[in-house]
Amino acid sequence: MKLLALPIVGFVLALVAFPVVFATGDNPGIGCAAGGDVAPILATIRTLESGGDYTARAAGSSASGAYQFIDSTWANHGGYAQAWQAPPAVQDAKAAENVRRVLDANDGDVSVVSVVWFIGHLPGPTSPTWDQVPVPSAGNVLTPRQYQQRWLAEYDRQLTGGDGTTSAGSCAPGEAIIPFADGYAIPGPADLFATAPVDEPHHTYPAWDWMLPTGTPIYAIRGGRVVTVQYWPYNWWDRGCGQNSAGCQTCGIGVTIEDDEGTRWAYCHGNGVHVAAGTTIAAGTQILTSGNTGRSSGPHLHLQIRTADGLLRCPQALLRSLRTERVGVLPGILARSGCWY
Repeated sequence: MKLLALPIVGFVLALVAFPVVFATGDNPGIGCAAGGDVAPILATIRTLESGGDYTARAAGSSASGAYQFIDSTWANHGGYAQAWQAPPAVQDAKAAENVRRVLDANDGDVSVVSVVWFIGHLPGPTSPTWDQVPVPSAGNVLTPRQYQQRWLAEYDRQLTGGDGTTSAGSCAPGEAIIPFADGYAIPGPADLFATAPVDEPHHTYPAWDWMLPTGTPIYAIRGGRVVTVQYWPYNWWDRGCGQNSAGCQTCGIGVTIEDDEGTRWAYCHGNGVHVAAGTTIAAGTQILTSGNTGRSSGPHLHLQIRTADGLLRCPQALLRSLRTERVGVLPGILARSGCWY
């Protein structure tokens, strides 16, 4: 079925420099690495905007061609008045130029391309724009958040060639591990977790830090709904956040999952995220690859457990049980103190 672009999409790419502004705890989107290859990005845009039809013309709008450029953005490129009149190679070249400008302005964050292509700019992290359908009178039915998630799902499919395997830069989950019989799973590879400092205290509040090589798979200890995906792909100190924290994000790249009992499991400081907000995942699903983003002094995983009563709990006893007994501990009986210095 051809997915002809909605009229609003045509006004994309009135390009200026778009900084990454995902700076608060609840990032509306997903981040993944561009890898320098715009081919799967272009294929994603063509698929969603026109079904790959280079001669497509939107009803009620000047948007046309495979990428649904409006006339003002197309700007007689190559001597063609409208995009649909241009050969595929000319349309591809124009789209690639604009995609690279967005990537260059946003440190290669592919997820930004989807939003800019849809509404022409990147909203702030707390902007209501994320959850508002743009110009519904023009026929739009998706919010920017919904469009971004749909876009990234197609991008993953383009990366894998549709064969179900994942590749570098994919936003899809990595290889899962098998959870224990009680529905808990270890947070990282078994060989590394065997020597993890599970009793190590955290600083200033209940949590746990695990120093890990960058790129280590991080798994969900408990399954549930992904309530937030945080994406600030910088290191706090490298960005000068120690002097001026405006726009800085302490978690960096991270994921928060809420289980069936209302406990929230937060994982921070990754260098890649592999799940989408709003989805439901099982224990043992790879949710991150470890990194050094956010307020981090070195590559590590930060784990935080907050029960439904709003209280932070000490993860150490749970982690010790997972390693030695291969069973979990109910979060509600975990200590609320004594695990920090």
